[in-house]
Amino acid sequence: MQKNNNIKVLITGATKGIGLAVAEKFAAESAALAVCARTESDVRELEKKLKEKYNTEVIAEVCDVADKNQVNVFAEKIKSQWDSLDVLVNNAGIFLPGKVTEEADGAMERLMEVNLYSAYYLTRAMLPVMLPHRSGIIFNMCSVAGLKAYPNGGSYSISKHALLGF
Repeated sequence: MQKNNNIKVLITGATKGIGLAVAEKFAAESAALAVCARTESDVRELEKKLKEKYNTEVIAEVCDVADKNQVNVFAEKIKSQWDSLDVLVNNAGIFLPGKVTEEADGAMERLMEVNLYSAYYLTRAMLPVMLPHRSGIIFNMCSVAGLKAYPNGGSYSISKHALLGF
């Protein structure tokens, strides 16, 4: 990846796992970052790390992506500071194991909110700063569960297959 101070990247679920690795890689390449996660202490720790270690611009917010209103507030904050977006990484997700026949009531709804609806709502909110530039990349972090169901994957597989379809 070529260093470019003008690249703007938004990553959900950025404080752990794949999201953290993606954030650090882009930060190392001098990209400006907008990141979010649910846990305040994790978000603040990531913000501090990215600014201190990589000396890059960071918009860091607490956001439960399962909540459409929080997603829209996060998107509006980013759009108030940036007039473009080069990369959107819809990474936030959860895994609730179980068989469809035995899952807790509400499991499907929760998985769809986090794993699918969050990506849908954030993408729709950010397209107005992407489309005018006729460029940009959107990554929806799916799962092998979206390609092939597996035992105890239940509604998780359904939600990830839906995300793959999106």
